[in-house]
Amino acid sequence: MDPVVRRTAMLPRPFLWDELTRRYELQPRELRVLHEAREAGLKHGISVPLFGSQGRLAFVSFASPYDDADPQDRMAHLTTLASAFHNAVAQITPPLDEGWETDIPLTQRETECLYWVAEGKSAWVIGRLVEVSENTVNFHMKNVVRKLRAANRTNAVAKATRRRLI
Repeated sequence: MDPVVRRTAMLPRPFLWDELTRRYELQPRELRVLHEAREAGLKHGISVPLFGSQGRLAFVSFASPYDDADPQDRMAHLTTLASAFHNAVAQITPPLDEGWETDIPLTQRETECLYWVAEGKSAWVIGRLVEVSENTVNFHMKNVVRKLRAANRTNAVAKATRRRLI
């Protein structure tokens, strides 16, 4: 019944709860959930979908009780915080049905790019740091994601951290 939970799997990017009523024709029970959340003090919210290995999906939501809150203004910060939280949980959670390959052959450049991704740097910034083009950084990160059998860069960082590759 919760439209936030129902839509998270369909939306690959962070979204504002207020957008749900504008973008989708919500069912009456979904509207009731949003209305009851507002009455309970969850007036403005944002949810950040987080995609893990083997198609696993999680999300982190942030909400404010203030009428004048603008989560859109803080979307980048909240998205970074959600990813950091997701990575921290991944580090302390044993993998499900995953082999513990520790000899995954990452090149020195792949490891270097992965390290900077873990530090929150963009491909453009990493390119400047390691003196290669942004496209080259993206090339190396695609190889890392493939080698680690990760869903995305965030998941690759989590897997590499658990395996102590970075």
